[in-house]
Parts: sequence; structure tokens; C-alpha cells
Amino acid sequence: MPLIGYLAHDLADPAVARRVRMLRLGGAEVALAGLLRGAIPPDLAGAMILGHSADARLARRALTVLQTLAVHLPKLRKRFAGASAIVARNLEMLVVGQAVANGMTPRPRLVYECLDIHRLLIARGPAGGAIRALERRLARSVDLVLTSSPAFITRHLGQVFGERILLVENKVLGQTPRPLRLMPPPFRIGWYGALRCERSFRMLADLSDNMGGRVKVSLRGRPSTAIFPDLPARLADHPHMSFGGPYAASDLSALYGDVHFAWCIDFYEQGANSDWLLPNRLYECAAFGAVPIALAGVETGRFLSRAGVGIALESADPSELCTLFSALSPAHYAALHRAVIDSDPTLWRATDGDCIALVTAISGRAA
Repeated sequence: MPLIGYLAHDLADPAVARRVRMLRLGGAEVALAGLLRGAIPPDLAGAMILGHSADARLARRALTVLQTLAVHLPKLRKRFAGASAIVARNLEMLVVGQAVANGMTPRPRLVYECLDIHRLLIARGPAGGAIRALERRLARSVDLVLTSSPAFITRHLGQVFGERILLVENKVLGQTPRPLRLMPPPFRIGWYGALRCERSFRMLADLSDNMGGRVKVSLRGRPSTAIFPDLPARLADHPHMSFGGPYAASDLSALYGDVHFAWCIDFYEQGANSDWLLPNRLYECAAFGAVPIALAGVETGRFLSRAGVGIALESADPSELCTLFSALSPAHYAALHRAVIDSDPTLWRATDGDCIALVTAISGRAA
């Protein structure tokens, strides 16, 4: 059983728990350490906490990395002793991972997990140039890059890391069947996960207000405090929207089973990361039978077009959304829902073989 060290940018991020579970299902033992922005999930109890971080506060996160290098390097090398590889989630943890790996004998493989392209990596000016220079310097030590969307490779990562990149989509773990369920109106839209898009909020608020109760919107997950410092207060003026707080992976079936549609649109970094990503909610909603809503001209919309499912809006004009739902009939929804139910489940769900292949690629060992 290979030992894999995992350095997480945020131990409270549900995607971290999913990746750790995937590695364990693939036959690896995982030694976990990282920063924390909230409460650590019970299934990651025992992780080594390196410090506390904050959303959208890059300077503070950089200082935390420096503190980690000054205080925790010996402890991390001891914790990862015997590891065949160290996986570093995000650029800040790659700095730590390189320092840890370079002080170990034998040196473990260094794997960079990059599931978002930070705006500074493509920004003009001194700050963007400095971050790209740091990335290029770190790239010389990286054995493998894990990323979740083909557009991340073509738009940025391929130019830096060449062919040392493995595409690992944000698929759901487990094989729970998707039952056919034809719920009557009012139509419900679920916006779940990382809630960080002001424009999405305004579009959904306008839709629910204009439809007068014929469309309801359910929000669940972790709001960005930088964007929504008081989300419940924002919802007070929108009676057909609700926020149910954070959730766990075990809640996904119930959450998506309670809505007709899932909001898979993001304008947070429009023209860059938001256009290139394939988000967790894309896979989660289809895996549990909800109909995804995306934009046609971005990577998510192109994915849905190839899969033959979902709704792809031609524009980000709120009037198009209102027109769509004003004309939507139960029969049209039934056809959209049936297409999701009948789609290939491996589009949305990772298999045991996927988990084993990931551990093999990370550890560098033959299957």
C-alpha cells in the first residue's frame, strides 16, 4: 500500500475530503496536513493543521505559508516519511510541498493539484508576473499535475508543465442509482457548493421575484464572506429564495433530489477561470438526476452539449432565463430529466478503477 502525503489548501473544503477518499479507495494510505478556513470534517480528523487561512486574502495566505516553512517543515517531513509522493493542492501548498520533498531521502514525487487557475496567474502587471515566475520555478520540481478541466490545460497549464498533466474530473464517488422522479411545479433550482458569484445571485433573485413563486431557488454550501458577508440578510427581500447552510457529501442525494434544476453558471472570474472550469456541481447534479443549467459558450456548456443533456443558455441576459421558465412545461422538464437519467453514468461518477489509476499515476508505481 503506497503512502501519499497530501497538503491541502483548506481542510474544510469538501473537495479535499473527496480527493482523500478517492486516494484511499484506490489503495493508498494518506498522511494529511493543511490549512483550515472553517471546521474540519469528521472524516479528516487527525489531519495536521498548519494554520488558518481565509477566502480571497492572498497576503494572509502567503504569510501563513511562510510561517509553515519556518515552523512545520521538520514535522511535515516526519509525517510524510516513506511517502512515494506528496500531493500539493494549489500553488501556495506547492511551495510547501517542494520544500518538504527536497529535504527528504529518498525524495518523493511531487504532484501539483490545480483545480482552478487563479486570476493572478493570467493577470498583467508586476503581481501577475511575479506569480507566474514563481509557478515556472516550482514547475521544475513537479513530476505530475492533476487538473479537472481540459480548458485549464489548453489555456494555461500546458504552457508551463507540458505533458506532465493528468485530467481528473470532479466526478462523484459511489454508484447510487438515479431514480426517475417527475416532480410537479413550482420548479426548483438548486445553487449548491461554493457560493461566490454576485451576478448569479442577482439573476436567480430576479428570476424568482419575476416568476412570483412559480420558480423557487435553494442555496446550500459555503458562501464567500468576501462576496456575501451576510447572505441571510440579502435573502430577506427575496421570498422565493432560501439558504440552508453547508452540507456534506452524504447529503447530495437528498439535496439534488429536492430540486428540478441545478445552477452550473459562474461569473466570478468571467473570461478566465469561470469560463474554463468543470465544476463539482455539474457532476453532482447529473449523478443524482437534477437537470444542469449552464452557459453555451463556456467549457461547462460545451461538456453538456457533448453529453446531450441539460440547458445551455445562449447569453447571460436575465430575460432569456425568465423567458425559458415562463414557457417551461412539465412535459418539457420530463424530457430534460429523462435525458439526464438515461445518460452514461461514467460521465458523472468515478469508478473503483478510476481511483486505482489515480493512485498509480501519483505514486509512479505500476498497477
